[in-house]
Amino acid sequence: MTTLYDPVVYDAATQGVPGDVEFFVRLAMEAHAAGLPVLELACGTGRVAIPIAREGAAIVGLDASPAMLGRAREKAAGLANARWVDGDMRDFDLPERFGLVAIPFRSFQHLLTIEDQMACLACIRRHLAPGGRLAINVFNPDIVRIAGWLTSRKGCLQLTREGGGGWKRWETVEFATATQGLAVTFIDEQIDEGGVVQSRVYRGLKLRYTFRYEMEHLLARAGYAVETLYGDFFGTPFVGTSPEMVWLARVAP
Repeated sequence: MTTLYDPVVYDAATQGVPGDVEFFVRLAMEAHAAGLPVLELACGTGRVAIPIAREGAAIVGLDASPAMLGRAREKAAGLANARWVDGDMRDFDLPERFGLVAIPFRSFQHLLTIEDQMACLACIRRHLAPGGRLAINVFNPDIVRIAGWLTSRKGCLQLTREGGGGWKRWETVEFATATQGLAVTFIDEQIDEGGVVQSRVYRGLKLRYTFRYEMEHLLARAGYAVETLYGDFFGTPFVGTSPEMVWLARVAP
């Protein structure tokens, strides 16, 4: 599993999912109130972990990218309750036991095989304190969009976002039905006032889509009991058209 980003570009282009930071902060403060620390896996540059630390909870952020962790350390300067660990979310060994282990912003989908997913869930289970929670956010797969990637949008380069100062993002998407794998190529362009491209940065991203009952079975197989499934970060019950799956689970008794 290798996903590499320029951390500065990542910060500029990543806003997360509406309501997600506040949601994870609330869960973290519940763990903190119980006297337990928080672990965020695939923490990136600290978009979620740093607000948690600012609220006073002890948090460990783990990521496989030293560059991302370096950026997180810069942003978290002065926060003694935040610790940053270079590690693989499929195989890590930390001294603490946590009241919350969080995988925000669909990072669980970077695990491209069932074996990787199960290894991650097993490792989390070993690190949860009694009564601790697991919180995972993944996409709710959109069948209509997937059909487009397989037909009318197959191989197409599309403009998906525009920002200030002439910034544009283009992307092309390939979906493999046999593996539920998504391969995306992003092209970030910076364009001057005369319409001339000043820079062009290419990034690749691979994800694996996991459907609702597939995820439920993964959690059960790994020894978890599902507490709640939301369709967003505002507590809306999950339905077929929900944009997200937000799972809360505990180790099964």
